[in-house]
Amino acid sequence: MFLQIASKLVVGLIGLLLVTRLLGKKTLSEITPFDLIYTLVLGGILEESLYDDKINILHFLFAVALWGIMIYLLETVVQKKDKVNNFIKGIPSVLIYEGELNLSEIKSNHIEMEQLRSMLRSQNCFSLRMVKYAVLEIGGSVSVMKESEGNEEFSYLLVDEKVIEMNTLQSIGKDKKWLIESLKEKGHPNLEDIVYAEWSPKQGLYVKTYQQSEKKQIKLEN
Repeated sequence: MFLQIASKLVVGLIGLLLVTRLLGKKTLSEITPFDLIYTLVLGGILEESLYDDKINILHFLFAVALWGIMIYLLETVVQKKDKVNNFIKGIPSVLIYEGELNLSEIKSNHIEMEQLRSMLRSQNCFSLRMVKYAVLEIGGSVSVMKESEGNEEFSYLLVDEKVIEMNTLQSIGKDKKWLIESLKEKGHPNLEDIVYAEWSPKQGLYVKTYQQSEKKQIKLEN
């Protein structure tokens, strides 16, 4: 009994090491959701078989070997066929192109405006005003090219897809009347047209409309 459990653990460890080698030298940020499935399924195989006496070491070896062969064949096909690679692992998504929101890609990736801001902050970019390009990589990380390195300061999200962020307004000592009047001064009298609006003490309001954002439908192809 104990010898069988130990044997399965050893085989499982070897299988995980082989899968790691098959995936190549990737950092965690470069691992795709599909890569993660490889290891999760192998872990599931090990978990189910570890304490099940009906599954002997030969059955387990067969399952691990078959899974490894399937991964190898699939990775080989993916490397040689760009269309298969794009279908299985996906392609990077351009979220911001030449300073404009690519709303179609943002929506297709189910990203909310505050989530987008969080992604940008992870790249030391605290205002959408400063972003020239932003690309969501297939591993989930975001790559950012800034308009410039200077004059950057923290910004506050005031309008998130037509909705006024009242708590944020109150936190900066402003009210709805001030926001509406400020938007009108910027040439945006209709709140329904605004997909994004941020404010910073030095730079003031920065607004993006649906009309601006829906023009951008940029995709990256391998």
